[in-house]
Amino acid sequence: MPVQVNRYHDIVKDLISYKFRQNHIFITGYNEDSSTKASRHLRLIADELIAENNELFESMCDQLHLTPTTTYPTFVGIADEIFQTGKNWGRIVAFLAFGATLAVYCAQREELFQLVDDIVEWISRYMDQNLAEWIEEDGGWDGFMDFFNQEDSSKDDSSSASRWGIAAVAGIGIGALLMLATR
Repeated sequence: MPVQVNRYHDIVKDLISYKFRQNHIFITGYNEDSSTKASRHLRLIADELIAENNELFESMCDQLHLTPTTTYPTFVGIADEIFQTGKNWGRIVAFLAFGATLAVYCAQREELFQLVDDIVEWISRYMDQNLAEWIEEDGGWDGFMDFFNQEDSSKDDSSSASRWGIAAVAGIGIGALLMLATR
């Protein structure tokens, strides 16, 4: 089966566009809302993960001391670290949240602004090359939505339960981000 080029581009760009709008960043090509059910679900889960780890996500990029030449190798190193001991939906969300945070950081800095489109491509390509098989084997984006089913109103305090679940499955990914950010 031939590899589809950029099969994750749309969902990655949607998340980054959404995070730009949240941060009042308006860049041509990132102002539209072209969301799907899966991308809206991803937004919710990523927002929860970032909110639960706000200090880390707020300071992470500053601590990485990024430059135009170090951003890509840093991105790949962090991505590889997140998935070093395995893949799961929580780590994928941590990876995407990291990528979106990186894109927002670069969009806010003149010396890194030119990397915004590249970051969308890096994330999409990393997913194609390293995560696609696992994602497909675990049900694709439908599997993601099933895993993080937040629409089950029969559960008491489902919001805190979902946050605990996100933190638990993303823990290793967040740990990797924290470890790399403080090196």
